Amino acid sequence: MKPTRGASWPLYLIGALLVSGVLSVVAWNVELPYLAYSSGPVADAADSIVAEEVEVYPPQGELLMLTIVAQEVNIFEALIAGLDPAIDLVRKEAVRRPGETDEEYRNRVLQQMEDSNFVAVAVALEHLGYELVPSEVVINDLVPGVPAEGVLELGDTIVGVDGVEIVDISEIGPIVEAREPGDVVTISVIRDGSPKELQVQLVEREDEPGVPMVGVVLGELTQPPFPLAIEEGDVGGPSAGMMHTLAIIDTLTEDELTKGNVIAGTGTVNLEGRVGPIGGVRQKVVAAEAAGASHILVPRENYDTALTAPRESIEIVPVASIEEAMAFLDGLDPA
Repeated sequence: MKPTRGASWPLYLIGALLVSGVLSVVAWNVELPYLAYSSGPVADAADSIVAEEVEVYPPQGELLMLTIVAQEVNIFEALIAGLDPAIDLVRKEAVRRPGETDEEYRNRVLQQMEDSNFVAVAVALEHLGYELVPSEVVINDLVPGVPAEGVLELGDTIVGVDGVEIVDISEIGPIVEAREPGDVVTISVIRDGSPKELQVQLVEREDEPGVPMVGVVLGELTQPPFPLAIEEGDVGGPSAGMMHTLAIIDTLTEDELTKGNVIAGTGTVNLEGRVGPIGGVRQKVVAAEAAGASHILVPRENYDTALTAPRESIEIVPVASIEEAMAFLDGLDPA
């Protein structure tokens, strides 16, 4: 007897449900090449400043340091994130280097924070008129793809090049430039407290044909005239540089920078006091307002993006330097 159409529909339904279930499991377990940026913890940057053997003035207001949470997402999570105006999807390649492991990424961002802290100390103390003496030449970054990338590491302290003792960044250039691209130089470093002699092949500069380079970005650590540290804990990246600089200045001066206000901010800082761009600025605006800040200082390069963040009343203030940030704070009305 020929089956009727009505008798077979449950089989189609069961099959459809099974297919849907399989697709759901697959979608849930397949990670996309994106990270979801959302607002992270907020802290008063002044709480992390530890100074000894000098008069300190704990601020009455707050200088909030902002963070973001970057989470890997599957298809469902990406769809949910796309519906939330406070969350952004960012391609992993914009954050991670090719082939970089989780441990390598973690070590890199922790090194960035450590380097940022040294810069913040130097800029703040120079602003306050203290004399700083260079103490170490360190590797802050490596040019991707150069031979040095597989030999030198972030945080290495360079103490010698081809047998010549190095105490200042300016001493390295003449030694390297006296060689040829393809030559191998001996670079003496201190890594994790132990000395190492490393052989590094020089490469040609892209912007200066025939001129050799190691392929590293160097920084010069300085020694403050009294014990001063930034104890931020397990936080990575350089984006708190501006706020740490302002917090040090506020802690070491009797005048109140914030005049009792709650001010948030984000941005890198270099040794010239310039404030540089950061990631996740929209999420940081959201976090700043939720934490009760009346204003948020952002790098000028991030200002237009910051304006697109969902917010109610917080004022977004673009700054290009520590001096501009200080000028804004100087014009605040007392809380």
